[in-house]
Amino acid sequence: MTSEQHKALTKQLIALELQLHQPETRRSQTQLNLLLANGFEEIAASGVRFNKAHVLQRLPEEQAPSVEAFDFEIRLLSADLAQVLYKAKLRKAGEMQSKLSLRSSLWQLNSLGWQMVFHQGTAVLPASGPV
Repeated sequence: MTSEQHKALTKQLIALELQLHQPETRRSQTQLNLLLANGFEEIAASGVRFNKAHVLQRLPEEQAPSVEAFDFEIRLLSADLAQVLYKAKLRKAGEMQSKLSLRSSLWQLNSLGWQMVFHQGTAVLPASGPV
């Protein structure tokens, strides 16, 4: 992969990741279904594990949190599998303070395009060292 191709892929995967943070995407089962692979799994910062069916049911009913994502890193693991690593400050509706987490997503290229197959958010405790 050339450096220009890597830059384009980085831009595309970050845009897809950020799309999942948008309230209009989170409310749409159709958009979520396109962005999440059929075998999708998530391990939330709380330690709870979710599959695609649960996410498609839960997210449209939730009030979307405010998410500030930054420090993105893209790792190409194979020609059709990439890892997106980043930090996020997440503030749920009605809460005054944001919570910091480290996030990791695996995106797989298939006949539908890039789809997320796995996501994990790990809470960062205050004063927990370098992040």
